[in-house]
Amino acid sequence: MSNTVQTARPPRVLFLGMQGNFSYPPLRALLDAGIEVCAVVIPAAPGPMQDQPAIRRREQPQTSRSMLPVLQSSLQTSILQLAWKRQIPVWEVHRMNDPGTINVLIGYQPDVICVACFSKRIPRAILDIPRFGCLNVHPSLLPANRAGPILAREVVDVPDGISYSQLEAQCAELGGRLLARSAWNLYKGVAVPAIQDETKSSYHGFPSDDDFVVPVLKWSARHVYNFICGVASWGTPLTLRVGNRSMFVEKAISYSHKNMDYGNSDVDSQPSEGFWVRCKQGSVRVK
Repeated sequence: MSNTVQTARPPRVLFLGMQGNFSYPPLRALLDAGIEVCAVVIPAAPGPMQDQPAIRRREQPQTSRSMLPVLQSSLQTSILQLAWKRQIPVWEVHRMNDPGTINVLIGYQPDVICVACFSKRIPRAILDIPRFGCLNVHPSLLPANRAGPILAREVVDVPDGISYSQLEAQCAELGGRLLARSAWNLYKGVAVPAIQDETKSSYHGFPSDDDFVVPVLKWSARHVYNFICGVASWGTPLTLRVGNRSMFVEKAISYSHKNMDYGNSDVDSQPSEGFWVRCKQGSVRVK
């Protein structure tokens, strides 16, 4: 028997995401690809759950006409706004394992569940709902930062000086296109998963303060520069550890492959232009 199905209708997708920047491009890509998104599920805001329903419908608020549309511009990239614009129901979930949550999602009879940045653990009872399985946009190195079997992947160039938010946006756009293509392929029965090598996988917890301490004499200048540019916008204090000294920095300005001559010091201070710090290879200018 062939696994290929007749596609008289588009696949029905249940979309799990959040209101951050990453979830919007994948949801938009699914819709642009002609896929029927039957519902959008978001995690409920943190808070006491005992008096809250396991799942509730999130209705579009009534808004008056604004004289200052720029003040609402940040809402235009929310998956909520996109879902409401396309008349897609939105559900807010407190408890994923609750029978009420599971029954609501079963009722949509999805062909595929698509996930793009979802903060709650998805139980097996929900993973087993769709006919053809679940897809997740996974913007990280594989197989080191493992996920499940791979249906589609592409390499993303990471230029010097790119920020976390810029790289996240690139991954979301590309991931959205791959997600839409994979959803169609899974639905048509032509998807070919590639199993990952579990022996090469690793685990990383959420970054702690220690992860924002930079051992400059152990890293190259390019490494230091790109790390600071990447995470400076997170708001966590960045510390350069230079020998026995520790210095807080706000941003990286530039780097050089050359080792600067600071005499007996590892730091050359130029207050008006930041200061140079000697690294394992080369020097980085920070502020």
